[in-house]
Amino acid sequence: MLKFSERTDSWNMMMLSPSATAAKYAKRGELGFRDGLENFGTPIIMVYLPLLLITFALSGNFNPLFLLPIVIGLAFIVLWIFLFSFAFAALSYGTGALLGGKAKFGRLYYMISLASAPTFVFTLVFNVASILLKAILAIVLPPSGAFSALSGFLSLAGNFVALSVTIYGMYLLTVSMGALYKFGKAKSVAVWLVPLAILFWAGIVAFGTLVVVSTITGVFRFF
Repeated sequence: MLKFSERTDSWNMMMLSPSATAAKYAKRGELGFRDGLENFGTPIIMVYLPLLLITFALSGNFNPLFLLPIVIGLAFIVLWIFLFSFAFAALSYGTGALLGGKAKFGRLYYMISLASAPTFVFTLVFNVASILLKAILAIVLPPSGAFSALSGFLSLAGNFVALSVTIYGMYLLTVSMGALYKFGKAKSVAVWLVPLAILFWAGIVAFGTLVVVSTITGVFRFF
């Protein structure tokens, strides 16, 4: 189990020196599933929630009654992240085994979290900072063309940053899987790309099924 300071240092090192960092932590046999959960959970509790509360407070829209919806929403976010990350890790574990790799599931989950946590923190900070900046602009600037232009620019910048961070996150996953399994680049990419494709298509199928069922239910209401 990592101390808090070492955990956060590992995120910084992973962003700045991914190959050396992934190789270092892939050798830490004591790191497992619990450490992975802490990598995913710590940014939400230590970064997302405080920044969200600060944003509400500075925007003038904060009300103590909002605390319960915020906590409930946070609980759903945590549950969704856990379910998605667990499913992704399970599929990655199966893909790695099919490609001839050997690794414990707990260590695989940790290495996935090591690659994901830094970009997760960066995205959280950037998104909340953008919301805060827009709230400040809404107070300082009256509704005008300048306000609309600045809001549009912030949205465009946010989309660019999100795309850049997503691509870099894919690179970090590739490095992490390569360090864990001792795979080349092609197999390392396959370990995370195949599960991502499966989850993506599963989501499309689930959404399509929901639409079809809703449509059929709506049609039967006319009879």
